[in-house]
Amino acid sequence: MKKRICIAQIAFRQNIASHINHIKEIISANRLADLIVFPELILHGHPSVERPEGLLYRRVVQYYRTMAADSSDLYSFIRAVDARVILGELKGKPGHFYNVATYIDRHQTSIYEKTHIHRTENFLPGKALRVFDTPLGKLGPLICFDGAFSEAWRVLALKGARVVVNISATPQSFPLSYIRRRLQGAALENQLFIIYVNRPGGYFSGHSGVIDPHGEIIVELDEAEDVFTCEIDLAGLDQWRAEEEIFPKRRPLLYRDILRSHSHCQLPQQENSSRRQRAADGSGLFISPQSAGAQVMPFHEAGREEF
Repeated sequence: MKKRICIAQIAFRQNIASHINHIKEIISANRLADLIVFPELILHGHPSVERPEGLLYRRVVQYYRTMAADSSDLYSFIRAVDARVILGELKGKPGHFYNVATYIDRHQTSIYEKTHIHRTENFLPGKALRVFDTPLGKLGPLICFDGAFSEAWRVLALKGARVVVNISATPQSFPLSYIRRRLQGAALENQLFIIYVNRPGGYFSGHSGVIDPHGEIIVELDEAEDVFTCEIDLAGLDQWRAEEEIFPKRRPLLYRDILRSHSHCQLPQQENSSRRQRAADGSGLFISPQSAGAQVMPFHEAGREEF
């Protein structure tokens, strides 16, 4: 049971009409793939580069309004060509945004809101981990920093996901080796295919790829823009789960401590105070989307941050 995956490792283009047309061209050319995946916030730009978020959102909304009369918005286009697509976008209103992974096919539009918000971001956190029913089977979405939490991967696996898509905007300052280890470990421990789609080089690190349930990298791109198609074998996943019985051997009652507050894992008070001081004195900041006089948020303090 082989399925074809299209990785669209592309950058955001400032001209919105040109950018949306570029996305449509990729979708049209790869519409026979079982899934086409674009990076985090690809419809609006990422606030680490194109900011503030409110301006990004208004630009795209304005574009869609101008196209509404012709019913040629991106969602309608995806349905018309019978494609299956995951893309990253903003949803909400200025000052109250969700960072979203949207799945669109002919029959549905399903949304996952990023649940784990990095301290450098100014998004509202989503309230649930979700699994989408797709022609590929049950599919779990995660967005960038979500992938740092082993519990998120396991919950998606327990919800029936056999493929998890992690769309990202990881900067070059965050070590690529950490990303690889994290994804390979999550794939092996949860017996999943993982599709990682990151923004390409410049500010971001690219290196999108696909990892199999043994934790082996099937394909990995470099830093440049690229659109690449590969196959995954879901029958092989079923064989591995039957051979190495992780889920039937779980003992959830032994894991109850995970529900407790891990106060011993929190940062020392002195370091928390130091971060508050840096936020107060303006070192390492970016402006939130609320207004020119809005609050400031810490941004790339240590030079090794992941989004």
